[in-house]
Amino acid sequence: MNDKQKTLFKQIQLAGLGIVIAVFGFFVNHTALMIIGAGVFIFGIARTILIKKLIDELEEDD
Repeated sequence: MNDKQKTLFKQIQLAGLGIVIAVFGFFVNHTALMIIGAGVFIFGIARTILIKKLIDELEEDD
């Protein structure tokens, strides 16, 4: 994997962690964990999109 793929993969892992936390919160019936998991998921997806755009812009400049 190149550096771009590694960086994006780490952000997708963060989003996946959010899903795991939310599902765990669902199964133990704990609302706060579901909300935290959803927040981590959204944060991970947002970072993935922003970093991908930044990398694409930097590649266009070269």
